[in-house]
Amino acid sequence: MSWQKLLASNVVTKLAPTKVEMDNLRRIVTRSLNDVTAKGLSTDARFIMSYDAVRTLSAMIVRAAGYRPRTVGGHYNTFVALEAADPAFTKLSAYFDSCRFKRNLSEYTDAGIVTETEAEELLKAARQFAIDAEAWIKANHPSLV
Repeated sequence: MSWQKLLASNVVTKLAPTKVEMDNLRRIVTRSLNDVTAKGLSTDARFIMSYDAVRTLSAMIVRAAGYRPRTVGGHYNTFVALEAADPAFTKLSAYFDSCRFKRNLSEYTDAGIVTETEAEELLKAARQFAIDAEAWIKANHPSLV
């Protein structure tokens, strides 16, 4: 979906990013990726922390592109907007959105539903996406690095 369509449907608003904001988001990602390895965490908690990292990384790309996802439906809107930032992120966006659904179930409906495999896969994806997101920002918006 294009930025114009996302703006027209109130999925995003246009807002210039700042380096300070990006650095703050980077610290959130670092915290999530560090905390996910703490001993004694449940599989659900590790999944949620990895999810928080990919959501924040997705938001960084959207913000770097000059948009902010709307608060209502914010997580979903972030992943939709990630695709608008670069179609190369389409598969990741779909995967992260499926993780959003699983995260919601885990947070609000039923504990213990995340498998070890799901938690490990999302953590692996989050670590790679951290590298890829920074590379994308550096290539497309170097003033925000």
